[in-house]
Amino acid sequence: MRMINDDLFIEINEGNVVILGPNLERFSDSGRIEPCWAPVFYNPAMKMDRDISICVLSAFQKLIGKRLKICEALSATGVRGLRYAKEVGNVEKIFLNDVNSLAYNLIKINVLKNGLSEKVTVFHTDANVLLAYFARRGRRFNVVDIDPFGSPVPFLDNAIRAVENKGLLCVTATDLAPLMGVYKKACLRKYGAYSIKTEFSQEIGLRILIGYIARTAAKYGVGITPLFSYYRRHYMRVFAQVRIGKKLADKSLSEIGYLAFCPKCGRIIVQKSMFFKKDICEKCEKEMEIIGPLWLGKTGIREFIKDVINFYQTRKNILEKKGLILLSRILEEIELPPYFYTTSYITRKYNFKREPSLSALVNKLKMRGFKASLTHFSSKGFKTNASISDIVEIFKLLQNI
Repeated sequence: MRMINDDLFIEINEGNVVILGPNLERFSDSGRIEPCWAPVFYNPAMKMDRDISICVLSAFQKLIGKRLKICEALSATGVRGLRYAKEVGNVEKIFLNDVNSLAYNLIKINVLKNGLSEKVTVFHTDANVLLAYFARRGRRFNVVDIDPFGSPVPFLDNAIRAVENKGLLCVTATDLAPLMGVYKKACLRKYGAYSIKTEFSQEIGLRILIGYIARTAAKYGVGITPLFSYYRRHYMRVFAQVRIGKKLADKSLSEIGYLAFCPKCGRIIVQKSMFFKKDICEKCEKEMEIIGPLWLGKTGIREFIKDVINFYQTRKNILEKKGLILLSRILEEIELPPYFYTTSYITRKYNFKREPSLSALVNKLKMRGFKASLTHFSSKGFKTNASISDIVEIFKLLQNI
């Protein structure tokens, strides 16, 4: 094919695979490389996410104890799915797909380059058509991975239907502006939720995404259990185990509710209710902003995350210190409240002269008997079950140290 002979495409080494992918230097502007400008999407900045995803699927295979049949419905170059085939143990079959003709042909070439013709099948169709075809008992996948450019909403119904009972649904969202409250109407339109732009919008967005997945699954009598979820840079990623059953769907819905946030003092109230309810801040007597519906339950399972970390540590070819820091921080914060604060926010809101160190703040909170940890959502963020009044009091103490 002519497209392979010009310099639009180059060989790329990632993990245990070698693929033909876009020469991103050809699609740059003033030194800024933008992957979406390339004829087939490939983002090198997502390598760490793909590394982590391999470890998550490895931990999931260990959890269910059976060979995996995996579908990646939006494959582009196919790098993610090919790495699953090469690097995740006990994979029976992988189905890759892209509606783009150029991507489809490129995936076929990359399958051959990596000697995976027997394990990988390539489709050239609309993602929803493919997922709908496999959404029958006996055809469903152990793992469905939806990694779109933008919102996953258009694909979620069929993706959920295509996952077998106790299978794994992997979902990426890169439309952070709506999820994090920059475009409130877009968030309401896409996810049926109210978001706000504030210090902890990263976690709001992730929880709105999980909540939307749970509500979508419930329509089909399906419950979800988030095994591992996180936010990083320009995307959010959710790995949720799917369980078929109306009672399980109801149980998932019971984890959805609202946050009430006072923009004047920073007080946050968790409202574990499916019904919208206004609230008045007891401290300020001001109307609080209502956020949601969103997922209020745990965004991951501690033992599962430990397994992910173990797989990450044993994979010497993918180990990056920043990835291990991310995973360790997620494990530390997993059982704390569904929101966080930042030292910069408290300092600014209460007119403190300086920000305390995060480590000193977390240690002091623990000494006072509160639960507290750093958070992966923000380099200045901390999670705690202490009230805003207790946090402010500790800030005052740390001003003199």
